[in-house]
Amino acid sequence: MTISNKGPWQVQDDLIEQPSWGGRYIVDLKGLSGDPVWAGKKVGQSYELAKASKLIDSVSGDVKPLSELIAADPAGLLGQKVLDKFGPDLSLLIKLTQAKGNSFQVHLPEGKTLGQWVPKPEAWFYLAPGLFTFGLKAGTSFEAYSRVLHTIDDEMGRLSREVQSGRFTVEEARAQAHQRIQSLDPYAYVNQVEAHADDVIDLTAGGIHHSWEEDAVRFPEGNLVYEVQVDVPDGRCSMRGFDKGKFLDDGGLRPTHVADYLATIEQNPAHNELSRYIRKPLVLTDEANGKIESLFRTAHFATDRLTIPSGAALPQSLADGFHHLFVHAGEAAIDGHTLAQGRSYVLPAALGEYAIEAGGKEVVLLKTYLPV
Repeated sequence: MTISNKGPWQVQDDLIEQPSWGGRYIVDLKGLSGDPVWAGKKVGQSYELAKASKLIDSVSGDVKPLSELIAADPAGLLGQKVLDKFGPDLSLLIKLTQAKGNSFQVHLPEGKTLGQWVPKPEAWFYLAPGLFTFGLKAGTSFEAYSRVLHTIDDEMGRLSREVQSGRFTVEEARAQAHQRIQSLDPYAYVNQVEAHADDVIDLTAGGIHHSWEEDAVRFPEGNLVYEVQVDVPDGRCSMRGFDKGKFLDDGGLRPTHVADYLATIEQNPAHNELSRYIRKPLVLTDEANGKIESLFRTAHFATDRLTIPSGAALPQSLADGFHHLFVHAGEAAIDGHTLAQGRSYVLPAALGEYAIEAGGKEVVLLKTYLPV
């Protein structure tokens, strides 16, 4: 059986409501502001590609699971080179995120084993200024940092039990936790980084502390990030060392993994140097029909930014395998099919080659593919 349509296939929208830390950026970018389904709601993430994604046939309008299309024609969709190197299980996860803070986390480096944990190579591209922590601060006492995290974790557990026994309200526990965290100051041990638009952050090596932060005055929209990663469930890859004093409404807590976080985090000062991981896009070509910049070049995935002037057409080859396109700005067309702003598309390898045509305005796309 061969793939029924060579594309482009639109990725069906999969938006995740997040009342506490989401916003309207994703809804607005996708042109869904007037959709009553999303009226007044905050969205924290959209899955632009995942194992569970469904694709829309550009010819028939039929909706089919990505997994079903791969199973029907693995080489036709993924490409033989991709199939030979990565197999038919497409473990590529691409997310558009608007986040206003998450826990202190670390991912396991490749080649290291620890309990249930597996690596999750991950990279970020900042679409607007934001705020995050990254790596241990130079001169940090790891022993002191360890004591602080263990102390916070113990006291959060005690306060949770007090709420659930009826001694404290959740509001009282949150106030006590906030005061204690301020006095212990875990932020004194990590780098706090102000992100700029177009910052590229490469977390694929693992072992590096990271978290998104929030500042309602300077960054009211939070962190607007395009994430590309290997598709691994959070419960198997994200070790929380500090959950920022957050209680569930019933006084419960999300799981933390302080001992594993501390056992995994990279202590070598050279490996915590920000310049190793944070950079700007690298211009590959800049010609009349478009500019191509490299964002990520990793063993697991690669992402380029394509900027195409009004009226121009940029040719692309699928000889090495399928492409995933996300339209960040403007509107494009491929073989007469419109690619709308804020939407994602899969170009099967069987298409062979194609040209991205910009309309009356410049178009900016993010192209992700697997390195073969």
